[in-house]
Amino acid sequence: MSREFLSSVVYALRFSANEPADNADADRKRRALSSYSVRDWSRQIGVLDRVGLTLPLYARLLEEERYASLPAPAIEALEQRRRDNAQRMSGMLMTFGQAAMVLRQAGVRFVCVKGFSLIPDYLTELWQRHQIDFDLLVVHEDALRAQQALEKLGYRLTAVDGDERRLRIPASRHLEHDAYLYNPQEGAAIELHSEFWDAGAEAYPMHCPRDAFAQAEMHTVGSVSFLRLARHHAFLYQVLHVFRHFLGSWARLLWLYEIAAFMHRHQDDDTLWQKVNALLCADGRMAEAAALVLLSAHNLYACPIPPALENVCTLPAGSPVRLWIHRYAQRWLLTDMPGNKLNLLLHPHFYSDRPAWRRHLAKRLAPVGNRPLLCEGIERKAAKSLAYKAANLRFQTARIWHHLNTGAGFAFASIAWEVHLRSGHAAPSPKELRRGES
Repeated sequence: MSREFLSSVVYALRFSANEPADNADADRKRRALSSYSVRDWSRQIGVLDRVGLTLPLYARLLEEERYASLPAPAIEALEQRRRDNAQRMSGMLMTFGQAAMVLRQAGVRFVCVKGFSLIPDYLTELWQRHQIDFDLLVVHEDALRAQQALEKLGYRLTAVDGDERRLRIPASRHLEHDAYLYNPQEGAAIELHSEFWDAGAEAYPMHCPRDAFAQAEMHTVGSVSFLRLARHHAFLYQVLHVFRHFLGSWARLLWLYEIAAFMHRHQDDDTLWQKVNALLCADGRMAEAAALVLLSAHNLYACPIPPALENVCTLPAGSPVRLWIHRYAQRWLLTDMPGNKLNLLLHPHFYSDRPAWRRHLAKRLAPVGNRPLLCEGIERKAAKSLAYKAANLRFQTARIWHHLNTGAGFAFASIAWEVHLRSGHAAPSPKELRRGES
């Protein structure tokens, strides 16, 4: 993967040309997208697809009439993806509507989170967002009833992870790492969440709002109507979603772009941001998690920090979070799936239980016994085929190499990280951090 190309794309998506980028990467980020050759675009567009930025980039280029400077084959590839994803998302919306209707008929209390609930507040049109599943926040007592209702549509339980249930209509084909992502979805996948924040996965509890369902609002996309979270709750959910992935392994650049776009679009809605601030200030851990996410989004996309959230995003001198954002956030975020392990440098800051941290570190560096499948929920017949077995073997081999390679990178980075922590003078001031300067 060319980090130079990905950096140029991120730079093109920034919301303020007056905000200086990180000086160490300035030349690379300022390279115009039009300077990349047809071969560059052909080799790197798959990376943009996986991090989720292909379609938001094309939307910005169309909006600002900057697309004409790109090579003609690159424009054709972007337009093809726009058309294909528009068709894909239209089909997924119909599938989601069927699931929502069945759940309502079963008396399940649920709200849609992420996905379709983000249109048009985060991205303005359906085609601008690629997704692979539907996420629903379900009242805890209704989770099993929701599963049973969806099973009538052909969904099958594929995994249970804490308070999350994953269901899928079995697929007959698998997608490999370099697969084209915009074909019509085969089958469907749904994640049922029964908690606003799943504290069990990382043993990191937070005080989350208890009135999210009571304040949910009706929303309509196309011909499908459903409940979604109120704007302040939805924004918090998006922030915690990114933070959950920070405590995991990899985060799509799309998710941070959506947060940046929302802050840019609603920067003058002081009432909204006062509500968000009240939610964050109810829990110091949540406020610090939000600072990590919001400052990372600002560092990448130069989105405005709402005045009501300045208190949350102004971190104290010597804060490891400040230091990590300044030195490592972009190196962790500007990566192809499955990423790297530089987020582990900051993880000890979020673990007060040292034995729990050591267990977490061992699991992340050497996930013995934790072997994710190439395709969760594939049909049994397809899973027994030689083609799938060979593809799954390639996937498992790539995962082993990934852990060896990124584990070594983490080991070397840990030495520098400890030096930075001890020196204490490498972190920028809060004003500098918000501006993204070195």
